[in-house]
Amino acid sequence: MPGAIRLLTGSSHPELANLVAKRLGVPVTNCSCSRFADQSINVQVADSIRDDDTYIVQTGYSTSMDPNDALMELLIIISACKTASARRITAVIPAFPYSRHDKKDKSRAPITAKLVANMITIAGADHVITLDLHASQIQGFFDIPVDNLTSEPSVARWIRSNVHNWRDSIIVSPDAGGAKRATALADALGVDFALINRNRKREANRRARAARLAKHPGALSTRSSFSDLRSHPQTPLSGSIVVDPQMAPQQPGRGEPSSGVNSNQQIPLPSAMNDSLQALSMGDGNSSGASPPAVVKKQQFFDVANGVQANENGEWVMTDAEGYRVTSGSKSRPLDSATNDNAESGVSETEDERETKMEILVGDVAGRIAILIDDMIDTGKTLALAVKTLKDAGASEVYAIVAHGLLSGKATDLIKRLDVEKLVVTNTIPNSEKIAATENKLEIMDVSAVLAESIRRSHNGESISLLFREDAAALY
Repeated sequence: MPGAIRLLTGSSHPELANLVAKRLGVPVTNCSCSRFADQSINVQVADSIRDDDTYIVQTGYSTSMDPNDALMELLIIISACKTASARRITAVIPAFPYSRHDKKDKSRAPITAKLVANMITIAGADHVITLDLHASQIQGFFDIPVDNLTSEPSVARWIRSNVHNWRDSIIVSPDAGGAKRATALADALGVDFALINRNRKREANRRARAARLAKHPGALSTRSSFSDLRSHPQTPLSGSIVVDPQMAPQQPGRGEPSSGVNSNQQIPLPSAMNDSLQALSMGDGNSSGASPPAVVKKQQFFDVANGVQANENGEWVMTDAEGYRVTSGSKSRPLDSATNDNAESGVSETEDERETKMEILVGDVAGRIAILIDDMIDTGKTLALAVKTLKDAGASEVYAIVAHGLLSGKATDLIKRLDVEKLVVTNTIPNSEKIAATENKLEIMDVSAVLAESIRRSHNGESISLLFREDAAALY
């Protein structure tokens, strides 16, 4: 059996390590992290840890250092403990770095979370304890045991203690990816569940494609050309063909022999090109004196904070990682506005094509307390649009509870402007100094108890499955 518990910490979150040590009743082992003149990291473990059960508390994100330095510190401390003959080394990483890089979502994209897992294992870790991974499948990236703890029992206890009339509240996931997390909490509390979805404006995309084809008739979209070419395999395509839609012959029915193509016969074209050429003949190169297409005025946007803007319709707007403009659901414009005329909406077709709208896909929040649940908040833009969508849908109050509060950039300025009662984040990342900047809308939830209990059970060889039960908060 391993020896005594040794608790070490790096520079990313010493306050959390001290809270865990206090609950365990053990001191924090003296371990200093400094920099050489060339800014490389120097780690010195001052006390002997030979044959001891060593736990290294190092969160992946911090307000005092970037995640790369925090990760490198962790790796060096693990290596130092291994060379110091520690019996067992457990990396306690409350907020796992690069957890959002868990899949190959585009061509040539790295799966960085897998790389981080390999680095931690090779450095010498025997066990990993973390909290609320962004994607639970990251556990499979490791060849060593991983305990992915959950803050759900602590969150449920906070809701029961701090949200008045919580039995009539509704748990909301801001995206489809967090639906499982939100439904689990809703089931634990015995309340309803709602889901916010980003609705791609397919009708607007279709209109924009038609406009591009009208401007460049030779540029067929891949989707339409493939489907139409399969139905017309005998059709030769040429960019120089001019078609009169009224003179185009009927295609022969199934089983009828083709009569061939001669110089006087119109060639049947795919429907997408035919529609586009018809629109072109009616609008673009006209010589009949028809007026040119009306110029649609661009919509004005006004800065809110941290990349969030507001438009003339009262919606809040941001741009996501894919370059799409995302708008909140608004009472001033219906959710199915993609079918409205562009001139009425005040957005050009080019703008409309790159736009996504948030809408409540499941659940009714009107007149109820909405509690948003998510695993991570970075810039706060997605949260801001979700809160705006819920308020526009008639929610009486909105709370937001997030496991890991990165709060990058001017996120505190954005939170201060949100119509939210409280934004609750756990103390996996140090954020105490940001409470005043949000005008006390930010609240820190302590999860050191669940970390300490998992360390105690791991050291004593006890099962940690009890920490995942609905009443687990009573254990710590």
